[in-house]
Amino acid sequence: MSSHSGPKSGTPPELGSQRAAQIVEAAYFLIAEKGFEGLRTRDVAEKVGINIATLHYYFPTKEDMIQGVVAYLMQELRTSRVITKESASALERLRAEFRDICVRLRESPHQLVVLTELAVRSLRDPKIGHILQYLDRGWREHLKSIFKAGIADKSFRADLDAEAAACAMMTQLRGLGYQGILESDKIDKLVSFLSIQTEDWVRPQIVKDIPTKRRKGRQPKG
Repeated sequence: MSSHSGPKSGTPPELGSQRAAQIVEAAYFLIAEKGFEGLRTRDVAEKVGINIATLHYYFPTKEDMIQGVVAYLMQELRTSRVITKESASALERLRAEFRDICVRLRESPHQLVVLTELAVRSLRDPKIGHILQYLDRGWREHLKSIFKAGIADKSFRADLDAEAAACAMMTQLRGLGYQGILESDKIDKLVSFLSIQTEDWVRPQIVKDIPTKRRKGRQPKG
């Protein structure tokens, strides 16, 4: 085999390769712009400034290229945009999750759009489905740990179902991808609303005693 032969199908090259990274990034933005239905390898090659043969050297098939996009997106999603202290309370960690999504939507607005496209494609593509399930498990366990810590320190309701709360929050945040790319002020308002709504749901309800007012008028006869 020639030393110049490309990677085998099904084993995309490491994204550390500068050319491979350029191809993946171009595909990523084309998916965000046109969806999977509009993704063409020739368009990707043209965007990078290479010929189709060079693209196929790095990614022999379109599916290999899509796998590269998935790997790239996973790397991005694993990188937190908000730093929290190790000593942060459960409530502070929960609020940080919403700050993170807010910053992410402003700095990388295409992320949730591409993730939404991948989620739809995963229904027909077991390989992508498997990778997204792995990503979801990690995210769900992370959120569950926050809710369990909140239950333990009594900042969250004692009867809160940590798993259900994590799944509900994931569904809410993932749904932002269906809103398309929003302006910064709309992002802030929408994420702020979701954050307040979630806090109201998970925190203990404070019941205030309402004094009973005496009826005015005649007192009933004994």
